[in-house]
Amino acid sequence: MMHKNTLIGLVIVAMLAAAAYLATGAETRDASPAADSGTADSTVCIYPKEYMQTHHMQVLADWKEHAAHEGPDAFMKTPDGRRFQKDLATCLGCHDNNRFFCFSCHNYANVKPNCWNCHISPQDLP
Repeated sequence: MMHKNTLIGLVIVAMLAAAAYLATGAETRDASPAADSGTADSTVCIYPKEYMQTHHMQVLADWKEHAAHEGPDAFMKTPDGRRFQKDLATCLGCHDNNRFFCFSCHNYANVKPNCWNCHISPQDLP
């Protein structure tokens, strides 16, 4: 009986310590506001155009991984200090002027991205 009470006590202490650690970590996070896609500067991409043309799928895959683990706290800070939320909506915030922006290159390259398995395709919007 004594071992059972000791075990329960240790579990409670561990849970309290974990809660305190998580609460402290949450308070010290960078609390900068999220990037507003309505005011995004479409003339300056996150990376240079040449880099994005060849590496956009790796960027998006990395963002997907971070967003899955960090949720709305998943941000990227560029060397010049700009902040972007790691979300497909960030990309579409600048590239929504052509609802076929992604599809024209992917069709040309005969590539079938899986983005639209989870996200609503711009082609499906009214």
